[in-house]
Amino acid sequence: MVTKWIGFYGSVPNKGNNSTNHLFVEISVTQIVYLVKNTVNAQLEAIEVFHFSNKQTDWSDIFFDIKEHSLLLGLSFSNTTIYLNIQEALLLPHKNLSSSSAEDFLSLVYGPEKNTLTKHDKIDFSLPFVTIYRIKNTLLEILNRNFILFNIQHTYSPLLNDVFKRDNIAPIFLKLVVYHQHIIVVYIKDNQLQLTQSYSFNSPDDILYYLLGIIQQDQQTAIQAQIEISGLIDQQIGLYEQIKKSFGIVSFDEINLDDTIKIGLEKYPVYTFTPFYKLMA
Repeated sequence: MVTKWIGFYGSVPNKGNNSTNHLFVEISVTQIVYLVKNTVNAQLEAIEVFHFSNKQTDWSDIFFDIKEHSLLLGLSFSNTTIYLNIQEALLLPHKNLSSSSAEDFLSLVYGPEKNTLTKHDKIDFSLPFVTIYRIKNTLLEILNRNFILFNIQHTYSPLLNDVFKRDNIAPIFLKLVVYHQHIIVVYIKDNQLQLTQSYSFNSPDDILYYLLGIIQQDQQTAIQAQIEISGLIDQQIGLYEQIKKSFGIVSFDEINLDDTIKIGLEKYPVYTFTPFYKLMA
């Protein structure tokens, strides 16, 4: 069953008109997000977030349910960007990229799989990596039916771009992004990327276990680390208190929401929407 978690709109979308705005879509195995960016003033015009169980694997059924409740799916936009927030992704040194290496590495880590398309994204800011990932053909068919023209990237790529464009990253730094039933963790030590990985979870204890395990496996201590949090952390009762007790410096990745759809969003902490908002940067 698909649940519409939030839906806020700067103006009611008109299904009869083609929009000159930019649509951003983020797809994971438990969540789909729609964002509309006004191409005139670069502000967020609308946002919808849908949640569903990772046991729902039929993308046709998922998109059918969403279409019943979405005011955005089915509209025509001048530009569409789709981010795949899927776990079957790796960072591969750029020098090792070839026509077959991406598929070989993904098969080695996640097992071979037929009926998929392997893709890669270049990461900015001179990182010597590309994000490699594969997309099920069944999902590609659904995307082609629902969106006329679109570009695809993996969520890792803008996330790493956002982190590495900053100055003065802490010597031991963790970035935690909490989604519905899964997280992404980026681990950086001495300005060198050590890990970017997605984890599924069932409870807040699972998340803390992953975080502490990353630090301990690198023979570091959590009290020396800075951790930055964004996303749906408030849905995980007690997680923030556990993290605060374990890590040296805890901060939230917050952005300034524009005035377009602030009414409604203001009842949530700003960091809740940071991961979605930054996809439009």
